Amino acid sequence: MSDNSLKFKSDSNIAFNEEHWQKMNYNIGCYEKRFASSKDNYRNVELERQRAYQLRNKSLLNMEKLLVDFETRFQENGGTVLWARDVEDAQEMIWDLVNKRDIKAVTRSNSMVLDEIGLNEFMKEKNKPLYENNVARFILKAMGKAPYHPMFPTMNLSKEEINEVLNSHFKLKFGSTSKQMVNFIRHQINQELSKAQVCITGANFLLSDVGGVVLTENEGNVLKSCASAKIHIVVAGIDKVISSIEDLSILLPLSSAHATGHNMTAINSITCGPSKNGHGPEQMYVIFLNNGRSDLLENEVIRKSLSCIHCGACVSVCPVYKNLGGYTYNSPYIGPIGAVMSPLMYGLDEYYHLAYLCTQCGRCKEVCPVKIPFEDLVIENRRIIAEERMGNAKFDSLVRSMISHCKSRKKMDCPQWLKKFELKQVLNKSAFTLRAVPEMAPNSFNQMTKETES
Repeated sequence: MSDNSLKFKSDSNIAFNEEHWQKMNYNIGCYEKRFASSKDNYRNVELERQRAYQLRNKSLLNMEKLLVDFETRFQENGGTVLWARDVEDAQEMIWDLVNKRDIKAVTRSNSMVLDEIGLNEFMKEKNKPLYENNVARFILKAMGKAPYHPMFPTMNLSKEEINEVLNSHFKLKFGSTSKQMVNFIRHQINQELSKAQVCITGANFLLSDVGGVVLTENEGNVLKSCASAKIHIVVAGIDKVISSIEDLSILLPLSSAHATGHNMTAINSITCGPSKNGHGPEQMYVIFLNNGRSDLLENEVIRKSLSCIHCGACVSVCPVYKNLGGYTYNSPYIGPIGAVMSPLMYGLDEYYHLAYLCTQCGRCKEVCPVKIPFEDLVIENRRIIAEERMGNAKFDSLVRSMISHCKSRKKMDCPQWLKKFELKQVLNKSAFTLRAVPEMAPNSFNQMTKETES
């Protein structure tokens, strides 16, 4: 059993409690109400989802051409495009850009791809100050924790817990209101932004026709960071490129509605290169990150996962996530999309267990704005894992033994105590730490039928 699957067991036991469920149900309930009202603004939301599905799949099929077109347009605008094969490449490129200049501090945005390359840990190793320009991320940095949700990083924290964190780190008084805490954090962020000379962000989309980087936010700190920094570095997966700026009329409203339940995010900006009038970054770089995405493209089934626009809607409706939370995935990508992408991007030997964190309920597919068939992709992952003979060999042998048992009438008519013993062995002792072993019927269906007939 891998280290990550062992860690999953310990983390899931921590999250498996009443207090955690109450927080998750309340926060996700608020999201679901906003999302339901946002769908009322569409005359036909299913038609828009179908259009978004076609746009994203068209982009994936023409990705090679779109990437080249983006590079050409972006360089014509004065920017520079770099290509990173993996996490180490991206880290080295960022460090070269930061280290060659007298950069005292760096700021970053809320982005899963920056978590994917381990930006925070990397900058800490290099002793380079890294500031967060997102309110929720600011709290998590003080706690030394990772995000719990793609769009709501502090979903697992109550107002009182956040107040306690701010009190212990910044001496903010107990009993502060939500508005007071947000104003305090924004003040702290503004002070840190003035020290940063480099801003590192992700990208919501990359426009191949104009060479533009699309950034969406609700706080305004990302745009402020980019405007005040000397260098703007964008790290984006190769799957982020789309064909035209006109596609945003479909993708942006859908992304906002499914991500936060709003009609449109507060601030949507398109940056096509460094500033030409002195009001903005002097230099701008886009680092295209592969990191296994080309391998996903080769699989005709799994390829559909790359059309994800990372709105987090599938995470919010997933019953497994609601019960186990975000930390159990131990991956930048959590929820249904993490169960699909993480095993193939980071290695089946370490993340094969994520493929089994799915009940096949289909809610993720129903809510996905680009109609990703998550349950089919999970089944494909399980097929690959079975062919590679990954997973728990002892458990697999027990399951085969149980199948053989179920096919034998003589074995099915065995005594009640023997059935109970075998069930406990197959499902493992850990399955019954929080629940009792189910009682077995004293007689099999065959035996009861014979008794009834006689």
